[in-house]
Amino acid sequence: MRIGEIAIVGPQKDIKKTFIRSIANSIEVENGQLTFGRYNVNEQLILHLYGITVSPEGGFVSWDIISPKLLGFIALFKWGDAESFRKTQTLVDELFSKFDTEIIVAGHTEEPFPQIPAEFEYGIPIDKRGALTFCNVNDPTSVKKVLLTLVNHIIDQLE
Repeated sequence: MRIGEIAIVGPQKDIKKTFIRSIANSIEVENGQLTFGRYNVNEQLILHLYGITVSPEGGFVSWDIISPKLLGFIALFKWGDAESFRKTQTLVDELFSKFDTEIIVAGHTEEPFPQIPAEFEYGIPIDKRGALTFCNVNDPTSVKKVLLTLVNHIIDQLE
């Protein structure tokens, strides 16, 4: 049995919890700082999903200990909420500056074709080691697509 570990980060605790809950076969830990769930992909692979809460003050998280074990990060923010995106972008920039890692930035929206808010009219800066996508954290199929985006991005970087 192989285990792949993915950190789910972002400013909204409820979005991370819902993302993990919508796909996890089991939730092992759920408290104010961490939501940990297991997703059984098949008999040979389990994904451990860690929803990590980072305080607005940038509280202490041992990224240097956590990051080397991870397949990558999924950074979630509420699409259309410029403040949510700014907080997520700050976190993503910090992770990219410190670690050689893959990060998928996913805007949560329940709309099938979300409109681009005026705040993003000049673009959305994402490092080449990352990608931007959309998802509905309430929809398991949408969540699986985000996980696949991360895996595909990891494979693309190896080529």
